[in-house]
Amino acid sequence: MKNLRWNYNFFVILSLALALIFTAHVQAVATSEIKTISVVMDDNYPPYSFRNSQGDLQGITLDQWKYFERMTGIKVNITGMTWNRAYKSMIQGEFDVIDTISFREERTELLDYAEPYASIEVPIFFHKNISGITDVNSLRGFKVAAKKGDSCISVLEENGITDIEEYETAEAIIQAAKDNKLVLFVMGKPPALYYLYKMGMHEEFNYTNSSVYTSQFFRAVKKGDTELLETLNDGFAKINKSDYQVIDNQWFGSKSMPIHELPLFRGIIITGAVVFLLAMLLFIWNRTLQRMVKQRTSELYKALKSRERIETEIRTLNTELENRVIERTVQLEDLNSELEESNAMLEEQISKREKVEEEIRHLNEGLEEKVRIRTSQLDELNSVLEEQNDLLRESQRVARLGSYVTDLNTREWKCTQELYEVLGIDETYPRTREGWLEIVHPDWRDKLTSYFAGIKKSKQRFDFEYKIIRVHDGEVRWLHELGKVEFDHQDNALRLIGMIQDITDRKRAEEKIIYLSFHDQLTGLYNRRFFERELKRLDVPKNYPLTLVMGDVNGLKLINDSFGHGTGDELLKTVAEVLCTGCRKDDVIARLGGDEFVILLPKTDTEETEQILKRITSLALQKRVGSIEISISFGYEIKRFEEKNILELFKKAEDCMYKKKLFEGPSIRGKTIETIIRTLHEKNRREEQHSYRVSELCLRMGEALGLREGEVKELKSAGLLHDIGKIAIDENILNKPEKLTNDEWEEIKRHPEIGYRILSTANGMSEIAEYVLAHHERLDGSGYPKGLKGEEIPLQPRIIAIADAYDAMTSSRSYRGALSDEVAIEELKKNAGTQFDPELVNVFIDKVINSPNRRNST
Repeated sequence: MKNLRWNYNFFVILSLALALIFTAHVQAVATSEIKTISVVMDDNYPPYSFRNSQGDLQGITLDQWKYFERMTGIKVNITGMTWNRAYKSMIQGEFDVIDTISFREERTELLDYAEPYASIEVPIFFHKNISGITDVNSLRGFKVAAKKGDSCISVLEENGITDIEEYETAEAIIQAAKDNKLVLFVMGKPPALYYLYKMGMHEEFNYTNSSVYTSQFFRAVKKGDTELLETLNDGFAKINKSDYQVIDNQWFGSKSMPIHELPLFRGIIITGAVVFLLAMLLFIWNRTLQRMVKQRTSELYKALKSRERIETEIRTLNTELENRVIERTVQLEDLNSELEESNAMLEEQISKREKVEEEIRHLNEGLEEKVRIRTSQLDELNSVLEEQNDLLRESQRVARLGSYVTDLNTREWKCTQELYEVLGIDETYPRTREGWLEIVHPDWRDKLTSYFAGIKKSKQRFDFEYKIIRVHDGEVRWLHELGKVEFDHQDNALRLIGMIQDITDRKRAEEKIIYLSFHDQLTGLYNRRFFERELKRLDVPKNYPLTLVMGDVNGLKLINDSFGHGTGDELLKTVAEVLCTGCRKDDVIARLGGDEFVILLPKTDTEETEQILKRITSLALQKRVGSIEISISFGYEIKRFEEKNILELFKKAEDCMYKKKLFEGPSIRGKTIETIIRTLHEKNRREEQHSYRVSELCLRMGEALGLREGEVKELKSAGLLHDIGKIAIDENILNKPEKLTNDEWEEIKRHPEIGYRILSTANGMSEIAEYVLAHHERLDGSGYPKGLKGEEIPLQPRIIAIADAYDAMTSSRSYRGALSDEVAIEELKKNAGTQFDPELVNVFIDKVINSPNRRNST
């Protein structure tokens, strides 16, 4: 049974080689449609699929499926069971794929097979005490064991072997052999050897040198499931040969067999023993023959004497015969000599012919191989060239690039399809010199012709940018043309070869960049960079008197704070429009930044400058941004002589502008504040009424406290303006009927700070601005925006807070109706000492709310 071990290792190596060959043909499909695959297989076919001591499936097939999962991203659920059950479950549609299945014609009606991945030899295994088992025909008269559902059963039945005992698993067959229940079985070599070695039965059983048949392992899917079949083939094809080799080495191993276990060594020993036995038999036979020869020799000696007489007579006859034979032999030898010479010559000719034919055959084979290799190389080169051509065409199409060649003798030109699209022509367009010039923009025809003449003369490369008018849509486009002129040996120009790219987008981008580098993005006027360059350019005597005008938009910060930067931007754009309308065509107008503008007036004296500024001011008075008036403060200085420094000119114009702004600014800010109040009241009439009522309550409270007349008027104004900051609050939030969100409430709480910023810009309103900022502070320090408490809060905002709260409670709101005086008074008392000043609350209740004058007016 030692040959079983050698055969097992031989089978391992053979299976490894077959697995490596088959992996080259496996294909993997990673279709995005298939996410999971359920697989069923025989769980008792080592080393391909079997269970370990813990009952978990393992083996070559399991490892290959793991690689399949990694290569395709498809989840594989594997179930192992007895082969008969596995096949029935697959046929009943319980699984997507069945593995470890061999090919049978009748199965093709139900299943489609993937590529094979293993070859399995199926020999006959027989007990060592049984002899004469060589092939399937020698099994007649014996009971043969086989695995239920295995293909070997059909093979045995086809060969007339019907006494077959079926077992559920391969392991069950070897166990039965170990229990002496059977002496013959037919099974695949790998599982048989595995369980024989595992159960210590490998010395008790031999197997035939020739197999009953050789089976192949497949994976199969339901009939017609082409997508899944392609997924299997493509998925397993993605596994590298080296990965298959690692799997096979893991399960088959790669160690060599000891020499004393090799069949060759055993054959040598057996042969030696046979030779020795034959030698002994020959020796005994020789001794027996010697005795028989001695006896026979004595008998022959006697007969010899009687024959000598006859031989003498015969010799005489023989002598005569020999003479005749010698004579005839000489004749025959001569003939043979001639014949041998002829044969030698013929053999030599045949040998030479065979050598020539052999050389020709080798040459033909070598030539065919070279032709085949060269053909393959040319095919590969053609494929690469075609791919490169496709890539080049696609690159030219994306880059809007085409190539051309012009015959300078006939003046005809040819071009690629990409150039048709660039020029807006088709194949019917005349490709002549006249046709080309018709495409070129009229302004560029002479330039292009002149440039080309110079190129021909200097023999330089062609590199020129010019405009065309596309034929099919009349659109003006920019082209960049690169090329060279080819000359003959006599320096005659033969043809022009080049390429043309549509660079319109690049040109437009360049123009936009140039425009933005010299223009203000908001107003479209020139920027400081352009102004400084123009100032140097215009600062020459021919432009004297040169007037520099500085302009500043009044109240821009106040407008930004009150109405938002969007309104401020609209104001700046309107100012730019007024300046452009009021100035002359050649005047240079620029925005220096923020609210500052500058105007350069070449050849302009004082009188004309004043006329231009009056015209601008008149135009500004006619414009509005919403309800906001436009006001610009101007200052200017004139340079009449070259010696005067231009920077000094700029400084004096700026100083003049700021002096005028000191006079015009306060008036404008006052008007702007009035506009703000009017706009706020237009947005929310309820706020207007509330402001006037709070102002009246503040007036009465000031009188009740005995404040001076000026302080009472200031308090009244503060009450009127206390909510001016709401101009910047979203109207939807101010008029929202539902409860405000946290974010909306935080937005509302910004209005004291906004009101402070608005009022602090106006002369004489700094104290009122402080009162407005603090009118939502609380006595306990929990108010906003600064969290002031107690005496830190000025008297006026403490009064405004009480009047504001009272009017808010006794007036109708979007989210509730008006409260009664009794409820409002109770609420004021409740919050006295925390939100409100308690002494002021008492005065407000006694002398304002309950005063006879108020009741009579009511």
